[in-house]
Amino acid sequence: MIKFYYASGSPWAWRVQMVLEEKGLPYEPKLLSFSAGDLKKPDYLAMNPHGKVPVLVDGEQALYESQAILEYLEEKYPAPALLPGEPAARARTRIEEIECTTYLNEAFRGLAQIAFFTPEDKRDAKTLAERREDVRAELLRLEARAAARGGDSIMGATLTRADTTWIPFVELAGRAGAALDAAGMPWLSAWQSRLRSRDSYQKSYPPHWRK
Repeated sequence: MIKFYYASGSPWAWRVQMVLEEKGLPYEPKLLSFSAGDLKKPDYLAMNPHGKVPVLVDGEQALYESQAILEYLEEKYPAPALLPGEPAARARTRIEEIECTTYLNEAFRGLAQIAFFTPEDKRDAKTLAERREDVRAELLRLEARAAARGGDSIMGATLTRADTTWIPFVELAGRAGAALDAAGMPWLSAWQSRLRSRDSYQKSYPPHWRK
């Protein structure tokens, strides 16, 4: 059975876990704790020398880096497909993943540093507001792209890895005060509601957020 090592709240791990669920693959979840130092223990570092999540172990294969894991899962377990079959459409889906993991993530890192890692009494309100606007700017770009394609999913009619990549980051941004604005981002707000109703979302939702 596949073993999946993750930490609650990591969008990188969450995007992989949603794919495992969407593909209906049996797996054994291994929840790690940042605070307990689980990611720095020798046994874990033997699987991922960078001490990050996620790690996926499938038989003799121990893989790290979420994008590499997703490519592996799509190639080894192609049904149901989460990438289109046509080359240009596959490339456009991968571009949308990069839009999230590079451009949105770059904006989000600045927000996360203040919202999650700076004591409240030491936060600069102006800088915090600016970082939230940086994230919202990327979300507005996504709103425009997805709405223009039509359909219920980011790439159009069919759910793809673009959806399972974006939704964890969108949810995390909301917890940092950059929630979707239903008036300014109506397509994304409706999309978020649809994704939240999927079994893959519910089964992969970060455990500590439920408390």
